[in-house]
Amino acid sequence: MYRGLHRLLLLAALLLLPAKALRGQDFLLGLFQSPKGVGITAVFDHGGEMDLFTLRTDFCGLLSGRTAQIGGVASYSHDYVLLYKEMEDYAFSLHAGAGVMAGWVHDFENGFFSVYDRQMTRNPGIAAGVTGNVGLRVDFARNITLDLSLSVCPGIHLRTNKSTGALITSFYKGGLYHAYFPQLNLFYRF
Repeated sequence: MYRGLHRLLLLAALLLLPAKALRGQDFLLGLFQSPKGVGITAVFDHGGEMDLFTLRTDFCGLLSGRTAQIGGVASYSHDYVLLYKEMEDYAFSLHAGAGVMAGWVHDFENGFFSVYDRQMTRNPGIAAGVTGNVGLRVDFARNITLDLSLSVCPGIHLRTNKSTGALITSFYKGGLYHAYFPQLNLFYRF
């Protein structure tokens, strides 16, 4: 079903690699892991600021067995380093920022604990919105970086009605309800 996904992620990573030489800044590339989904993240670090680009899957309803459809999300965040502390073998930084997201996703639906309404009743659709990001980054001496963050994504969700085919626009509830899901990035610094 999604055989080409790993090839697409590898191609995106290879296209981003030469960007460090062109822009003269630190470049980090890593794996994104969260109950929200999995994917890749690229970071362009400008010292006190950083640009984060993430391309990931969307697991809304998948892990609970409510749907077999996987969505996809692309997001960007421009974060500022609020606090920086350097030690002998590692450095901590607290960062926060804002950005945008867009993707093809399922939205949050009630009935997670219901015996009868287990399957998702609404079609997936296009979601677009703004993001707010806050995270803790740990840079180790061996060019490895761990980043643990939380992200909120208020926005809109555009989908079609299953029975009538009419377009429905609604508030993207999943962007708020899934804000407490942690996001872990494991990076390599180039």
